[in-house]
Amino acid sequence: MDTSGDLPVSRQGSFYPVDLACQDYHELNPDSHKGPESLHPDTKTFSHPSGAEVHVTQDNVGRLMLFGEGGPPHSLLALHTPADETQVVALYLHGKWWPIGEVLKTSSKSRHGLLIVQSVMERVILFLLSQIIFGVMEKPLGESMYFSAPSALEYGKILWQDGEAVGFYTIKKKGSLCDGCTGQSYLLPVLDTVFVRTHWRRNGLALQMLQDFCTSMSKESVLGISRPVSTSMYGVCKKYLETHKEQRERLYEVDAPGEWSQRRNVWLNIQLQHRPAHSANSDGSPHSTRAMARTLIDNKGKVLEGIPQVHTSAVKGIEANKP
Repeated sequence: MDTSGDLPVSRQGSFYPVDLACQDYHELNPDSHKGPESLHPDTKTFSHPSGAEVHVTQDNVGRLMLFGEGGPPHSLLALHTPADETQVVALYLHGKWWPIGEVLKTSSKSRHGLLIVQSVMERVILFLLSQIIFGVMEKPLGESMYFSAPSALEYGKILWQDGEAVGFYTIKKKGSLCDGCTGQSYLLPVLDTVFVRTHWRRNGLALQMLQDFCTSMSKESVLGISRPVSTSMYGVCKKYLETHKEQRERLYEVDAPGEWSQRRNVWLNIQLQHRPAHSANSDGSPHSTRAMARTLIDNKGKVLEGIPQVHTSAVKGIEANKP
């Protein structure tokens, strides 16, 4: 099932932000002009995963820009720890504060498997997975690379399992612009980012997403994976191509925009045992290809210290090969 519009919501259990109707980004935080203490005053504190208590105060509330440089100026109110603005513990959505873990949940039994990102809240969840979960909360020790924030029109799918968003992948579609500067467009569909949350790794979910990408582009003779490809993604590709021999001449590691001189066959790389020399851990550490700053802005418009954001390829944060 590839679409997620008008999903029925279970009448039992809790409702979560993604289950609530929202047609516009401004509906997410209509009271955001008020002071933090007046936003859902019954909520005084939240717990950080480290155990620290975070109070809802002016000093601990800022704004997260959803789409980065050049995108629509939509933002979310975020509650962060006093010492580090990147340690977000809750978001203000639909008139109340929600812990990050609950924002990633759903009450809809129909929201299961890989579903195309369509709604406003699904775009928020895609942002959270790529920027907060991978970028901060589940960032491998010593890792310094980050995904670029998905654009407002980014084609992506979220992987839902047991009522929770556990991963995602994004695609640069054929004909879409490579960036806002050169005017070049992608010459083939390219798998750009793949991520599986830590708790759900080693269950074949990255392999499932790679297969979904290949089968959903059945009319395309050639497909790309953004360069550089990490060690862990090479392992996923190897496993997939060992059992799907018909795909071996179809899958290429590419640089944008994907001219033939910018392509290298993935299966050939595997056979020649070409591996990223830069990877020092099981998740890989790909080189950056394009830097872009993400800012966290407080209610007065002051720019706070943000997370340095670097565009990486399709292959960070996925599950490592099983031995």
